[in-house]
Amino acid sequence: MTTAIVAPRLTSERDDSGPQRLMVALAVVQRDDSVLLVQRRDDGALRWQFPAGIVKPGGSPADAAVRETYVETAVHCSVREQIGARVHPHTGVYIEYFHCDYLAGEAENRDVVENASVAWVAVADLGKFIPESTIYPPILEVLGGTHV
Repeated sequence: MTTAIVAPRLTSERDDSGPQRLMVALAVVQRDDSVLLVQRRDDGALRWQFPAGIVKPGGSPADAAVRETYVETAVHCSVREQIGARVHPHTGVYIEYFHCDYLAGEAENRDVVENASVAWVAVADLGKFIPESTIYPPILEVLGGTHV
């Protein structure tokens, strides 16, 4: 007897019908002219990215972005606006992106298993940490254009 495996549908829009799929919320936390980054341990390599985490079934992506930022970095933030959503071209994971305002807290690495470091990076230096070609273009737009 063979069992068919049904993969979750992934679309560029949020759709709550059908099988549950992996959804991630990502926070672009801005404090003045800086953004918050975490350095992920990824397949033995270290990569800088914005704080992000899995949205629990039935949960709010905006709430997940705020929660995961605090859990990973000790930084409190609030969502200013949703930047956009897409299926990530390399991972196939559905991601909702949020532009967030810094509220309080000193950035520290509170998830030493997943992350190697946390840092505030000048928006003008963002391209030195994350290749600009890999950044979701609407993020660059809300931050004011290119940053190489």
